[in-house]
Amino acid sequence: MRTARCTGLLLSALLATGCSDGATAVNTEPDPVPVPQASLNFLRPATGVTLSRDSASFWAVKGQNREIEMYYRPASGRSDSVRFLRFKVPNDALLKRPDGTAFTNGDSVRITVRILDFSKLITQFLPSGLTFSSSKPAELRLDFRNADGDYNRDGVVNATDTALVPTFAIWKQEAVGQPWFRLSSIVEVSSNLSEVKADITSFTNHAVSY
Repeated sequence: MRTARCTGLLLSALLATGCSDGATAVNTEPDPVPVPQASLNFLRPATGVTLSRDSASFWAVKGQNREIEMYYRPASGRSDSVRFLRFKVPNDALLKRPDGTAFTNGDSVRITVRILDFSKLITQFLPSGLTFSSSKPAELRLDFRNADGDYNRDGVVNATDTALVPTFAIWKQEAVGQPWFRLSSIVEVSSNLSEVKADITSFTNHAVSY
């Protein structure tokens, strides 16, 4: 298991107290070493939670800020919901289409996000081959408030699970069956936020794991 750079103990303490004093962020370094899927510990949904939809689409436009969100279904007796995913495309992020041609201002592309494997909360972004600027990339945020809190799957939710949170990162996979690579990620936790975010420069499969 790889460890995050920064104050894991501090984050664990804040998690235990509900982070009432504000948000804490922990940086997880990128890793160019490929990792087989069987070696990763993917977050999984908590029992009984479902998404409001399993796919969503929007038009990204060169020169405009665009974004899309996906949510879980509200819990029984509640009208509000928990966000699962937020994907932002800044105005200068679009770089090249899948065929390699460059975007110019006003050009658009239809982007689709779908759930590839809900049991591992793996998302797929289409069209495959779409690329974004490395200096002004797209941004993906994945919320883990509705994930099963037994992260290490030992049958109990305790401080051992909390200590794993700083090691969370967004991982990418070019195609099903291929290895995964860890992206440079930021884990953000506060009283009403628990998410991992990373810059995205190309379309692949993505998921939170450690």
